[in-house]
Amino acid sequence: MKARLKLFEGYFKRMSLREQCLALLFILVVLSIWSGNCLKRYSQWMSAQREASSILQTQQLWLDQAEICSAEATLAKDKLDTARTYTATQLSGQIDKLLRQSQLSNLADIDPVRSREGEIFNEHTIRVRLKRINIKQLIELNKMLRQQTPYINQQSVRIAANRSKPEELDVRYEINSLELIVSAR
Repeated sequence: MKARLKLFEGYFKRMSLREQCLALLFILVVLSIWSGNCLKRYSQWMSAQREASSILQTQQLWLDQAEICSAEATLAKDKLDTARTYTATQLSGQIDKLLRQSQLSNLADIDPVRSREGEIFNEHTIRVRLKRINIKQLIELNKMLRQQTPYINQQSVRIAANRSKPEELDVRYEINSLELIVSAR
């Protein structure tokens, strides 16, 4: 190692002053780039460590409350009547029935039911568009839908005045229901 240092020292002393300055400048640039990369990697590592620590703390909170959450979920599940939860077809039929009862079936466009399957329950979502209804009909339909809670829920409602007749409303509902899977009970 000493021999190599002596060799580099010999090369350095044989250089002109300008070459020495350029060599030192080159070494400083290389060292600054290298140290900048080291600092960048260290800060990325520290950021990842903080994020991992935060995730672990959150997971620990969930694990600490697992028994409480499980007990509350079991209690809520026992309160639900599995016979009143709706499959995708039953949800579509129930919405059609409510629209007929409120005499809105001829003003409604119903999209096909979208379903998302899960381990405990399946979630079914349906979109209903009503055109040119009055406020009284809207209130009546909302009452009927509220009576179906928690088995049928309004996820979102968008109301807009009809452009040709402002006293009439165009309404978009997004309605969902949960179907309890009997084997998960």
